[in-house]
Amino acid sequence: MHRTIARSRSTALVLALALAAAGLTSGTAQAVSWDNVTPHIDSKSVTGLQQLAWSPIAADRLAAVDTAYANGALTATGGPGLSQVYGDTNQQMYYKSHANCAQAKSVITAADAAYTLAAWCFAGSDETSDAWLPQAVTSSQDAAQRAGYTPGDDQVVALWRQAAATGNRARCPGVADDPEASVGLRATFLKRPYTDGTHSEYRHVMLAVPGAPNASGLTYTPVCNVHGGGVTWYGPYLFVSLTGSGILVFDTRKTYRVPADNACGANGAAPGVNDVGQVTGSDGVTRLCAGGYRYVMFQVGSFRSTPTGNCLRTPATIYANLCFSSLSLQWSDNTLVTSEYRTSSEMTDAPVDARIVNWPTDTMIDRMTSGSTAPVTATRLAATNFQGMQGVVEWPNATSGRPEYFVARTLPGSEGSQLWYEHDGDGDCPTPGVYVENAEAISYWVSSAGDGHLWTITEYKNRRMLVRVYTKEYNGKPSGCPTQ
Repeated sequence: MHRTIARSRSTALVLALALAAAGLTSGTAQAVSWDNVTPHIDSKSVTGLQQLAWSPIAADRLAAVDTAYANGALTATGGPGLSQVYGDTNQQMYYKSHANCAQAKSVITAADAAYTLAAWCFAGSDETSDAWLPQAVTSSQDAAQRAGYTPGDDQVVALWRQAAATGNRARCPGVADDPEASVGLRATFLKRPYTDGTHSEYRHVMLAVPGAPNASGLTYTPVCNVHGGGVTWYGPYLFVSLTGSGILVFDTRKTYRVPADNACGANGAAPGVNDVGQVTGSDGVTRLCAGGYRYVMFQVGSFRSTPTGNCLRTPATIYANLCFSSLSLQWSDNTLVTSEYRTSSEMTDAPVDARIVNWPTDTMIDRMTSGSTAPVTATRLAATNFQGMQGVVEWPNATSGRPEYFVARTLPGSEGSQLWYEHDGDGDCPTPGVYVENAEAISYWVSSAGDGHLWTITEYKNRRMLVRVYTKEYNGKPSGCPTQ
């Protein structure tokens, strides 16, 4: 969850449902607190908006990954990629009715009573610890939107960040001793779970950044100081939001096994949390390690904002200082949809609305494969006064062609979240629905019966669940809500 202050909670609860029922009219979208106006999402021109420029990982660093595989420092059962991960799951999720979910399912109580909702809790420390915090979800259905790409299995993927603490910061020098800072990202490849509790095994994969090779060969680090609020699996690539200035890109085909995953610490001992990359013991042996994880997936580059200008939550204009808080895939045109998280005070102080931006994946992949330095131009820009946005899913309305949005947002000062629906330009204000608590980013999914769903994941320990809801139960016409 994106926050300015670590887990500070006031007792106030913003009741946007009550606002809508009261029929309060729309106010100025600028320099007012979100709960004093009717929420809106309005299309804007992309002319003048920041673009994205491709920046690849240096060729010698990627070559060192290949060399490490060739000489056995990294291995891969059946070859590099995800198939080895699918066949080597080691943990299990449980459906909401299972006894293991008795405490966790409190986050879904209200939504579970109001809607058709499926949810699963985690096992062990993945449920009971906040050392790692889930931030976003994607799936093999997103990946399969890339023409000619077959994911190889029916998967949901969760992205987690590791909270910085005194004992793990050595792996990321310079990161503050603050749980809101991060010292690593991992992707969880989960066999898409069934409501009978089966087919829900999973394994974590550490995301890694290759460094400059040295005399011992490949070096790499965790992904440091990145919140990871959004993720989209598209074709062979895993796109991860870099809040401050763009999008990181990982290649699923560069997923390898660390041969001595449980014995890669100093002198062949069990690894510590800071044992990532090369670990050389007093015995003189240098081993590759991933802090106890068996598999690593390597970054191949990033897209950065251009003209330069890092994320500002109170930007002076709508066209500059973009933030990349969350990420999803619009299936109709295969664009990456980025959105911005802002607090109530930031929304009040900002002279312009938060931005929702569409980026063309075909153009992005062309830059990655051709090496072109030409910047990528957004295909759509929308401005919204939704504060606390955790994620956005978007597609064009089948009749009007105008975009429809689902917006997941955090309620300030509480554990609550809401899921809103908006059809741009239909004359009606957005519609809120009862939602799960502590909800993170969202992604789209279609069942074998043809029903649309949204996946999300809840953040905190002992209340952590993977959740699936029907879109048709959230996109009804508003009742007692003023027109825009």
